[in-house]
Amino acid sequence: MVFQKLKFILPVVLFSLALGLFGCSGKQIDENDPGALFREAEEEIKGDHYQIAIEKLRVVKNKFPYSKFSIDSELRIADIYFLQESWGESAVSYESFRDLHPKHEKAAYAMFRVGKSYFNDVPGNVARDLTSAQKGVEAYGDFVRRFPADPQAKEAQTDIATLRKTLADKELYIANFYLRRDLLDSARPRFKKIVDLYPETPAATEAKEKIAKIDSK
Repeated sequence: MVFQKLKFILPVVLFSLALGLFGCSGKQIDENDPGALFREAEEEIKGDHYQIAIEKLRVVKNKFPYSKFSIDSELRIADIYFLQESWGESAVSYESFRDLHPKHEKAAYAMFRVGKSYFNDVPGNVARDLTSAQKGVEAYGDFVRRFPADPQAKEAQTDIATLRKTLADKELYIANFYLRRDLLDSARPRFKKIVDLYPETPAATEAKEKIAKIDSK
């Protein structure tokens, strides 16, 4: 029973606290004007007060769901996560905007940022999980296919090439692991996979050489 009451009360408390933040700048903000609330959040972003800005944008979304500022707030929340280098959160937020507003004028921007968020989230060591690299290739691919003439399409293509090289290097790392242990039946399919999926990469050149050596034994 206590838990259920807290579930009801907590959102109200957070909402009230967020509204209370509007007085911090010393200006009176009309809480019934979504445009004014949105502009106040923009000022917080300029001041690097990201968490305060997020709370204000969430108030706009929740209190004025049918306002254009509600949609703008969705995108700006994603932008804040991006500015904070919270790549996982920014990717999810941009994806949500893309899915909810596929025909919005900022749809291309959001789709590009999905790819860039995953790109930035890729670890530097290929021994680690590279799920973000694969998601980046897919997200950028969707963006380029839908907006081939977009000014950022060239950058997306460059990032795709980088991500594909990283994924190929990952496969090469695994294949060489098997090869060093003389597990040829496991190594050869991995090398073949590199040649088939990433033929343009340096890893594919090495993979072909390794396949030839395995087949000559």
